[in-house]
Amino acid sequence: MQQIILFFIRKRNFFVFLLLFSFSIFLIIKDNYYPQSRYINSANAISGSLYNFSSYWAQYFDLRGQNTLLSEENKQLRSKIFALENQLKQSTLADSLLFFDANQYKVYTANVIKNSFLRKKNYLTIDKGEEEGVKQDMGVISPKGIVGIVENTSGQFATVQSVLNIKSSLNAMVKRTGHFGSLKWNGQELNIVQLVDIPNIAPIQKGDTIVTGGMSSIFPKGIPVGRIMNITRSQMDNSFVVDIKLFTDMSNVDFIYIIENKDKEEISNLESQNPNE
Repeated sequence: MQQIILFFIRKRNFFVFLLLFSFSIFLIIKDNYYPQSRYINSANAISGSLYNFSSYWAQYFDLRGQNTLLSEENKQLRSKIFALENQLKQSTLADSLLFFDANQYKVYTANVIKNSFLRKKNYLTIDKGEEEGVKQDMGVISPKGIVGIVENTSGQFATVQSVLNIKSSLNAMVKRTGHFGSLKWNGQELNIVQLVDIPNIAPIQKGDTIVTGGMSSIFPKGIPVGRIMNITRSQMDNSFVVDIKLFTDMSNVDFIYIIENKDKEEISNLESQNPNE
């Protein structure tokens, strides 16, 4: 401490000069507008340069963090895009399912309250019945494709024979070629059904879309069914046995549509007049 005091005593003339010089500069700037403005501008320029310099290097050293944030934002945006694309596809498909002739078809909505899918003969129970106009042999679809056919009804409920039922047999066709066959289930794999009676001269291929054929009074023509996974030749006749992956996940069916063909009774009465073969 004594050394510091002695240093200031030895250099007292220099410090007195520095103090008086600083005071005189202050008086000049204080009483004169031009030097004052020059000082302020110079100070602003220096401080601005310092801020710019520090900001540049701060951003440079923070590039890793910025890249991480941008990558995370990019991932979230891509997820939102994929989600919107899937919603658009599903809504478009759902709209196409309901694009029926209102003069011929009426559509009801219902919820599935019970669903079996691991048995040989699977059924669904829905929360709409005769009081809402649901009748036997009405077609049942989901927003993605076919589900089954109404089998029994009560006042407020109905049971649906699932497409995953070995008794089920529906008319279906290959959308691209127009070849018809019968859609059945061999009772083996979940969500994999078989299209039989397709002639082996039909130019079908894996990936082809299968839709309802419209040859019955239950389903309108063109309801999505599924996509061809595998094609084999039948050992019984000159036809193909085609494995179809259903568009509807039958283990996860919640909301369904019931289709009523208003002309069904008239068609059935007319066909009943045909002589037995």
